[in-house]
Amino acid sequence: MQLYLIRHPRPSNAAGLCYGRNDVPVDAESVARTALAVRGRIPETVLRQAGIFSSPSQRCVLLARELAAPREPTLADDLQEMSFGAWEGRSWEAVPRDQLDAWAADVWDYRPGGAESAAMVAERWRRWSTHMRQTMKSNVVAVTHAGVIRVALACAGLLDAATFSQSAIGFGSVHRIEVDVVESNGISESLGDRSDGDRHFAFLPSLSAPSTVRTTSAMRARMTAPA
Repeated sequence: MQLYLIRHPRPSNAAGLCYGRNDVPVDAESVARTALAVRGRIPETVLRQAGIFSSPSQRCVLLARELAAPREPTLADDLQEMSFGAWEGRSWEAVPRDQLDAWAADVWDYRPGGAESAAMVAERWRRWSTHMRQTMKSNVVAVTHAGVIRVALACAGLLDAATFSQSAIGFGSVHRIEVDVVESNGISESLGDRSDGDRHFAFLPSLSAPSTVRTTSAMRARMTAPA
């Protein structure tokens, strides 16, 4: 089974903001442009036959609907972006420097804004991806967020502690995790170019370069602990 993880289109008027769970808007032109780009990266036969899932955030749902039509995507709370708590809706420049430094020192377990850590995101990612492996016979396409995709790649062994926080996940980028359902072996791959990105702090939303890693039967163990 192949899991295709897609980051949502670029939101409108959100540059420089920590928006996390905030349901920031995205315009129709951006959705249409991103859908066209995604269709160039995922075979049409895969999109027609795959289960289409989405974070409940409208910036994800609108793209998922474009890709799923005439079907409707299935919404999954576990695909939501990391919650940044007290940081939500603030400019990154307004977040206290000592808090940003504390996050940089412990990107896996620190809870930005007192809310959710990357480790907590990983728990819900593992829950959702395990459910997919156990219940889905087709490939799966999920429209989600940079934080979730970054965690998913780390759990698959594509990112390690040294590169996790600086990995680039672009708007509309497509990331494939190929999973052997029986043995939980897999390949993780990012599909796309470096054409569409901006920068946040540790969860940097810019597009990763194409890269591939093959995991072994240890993938199941890696899915229970940070790589």
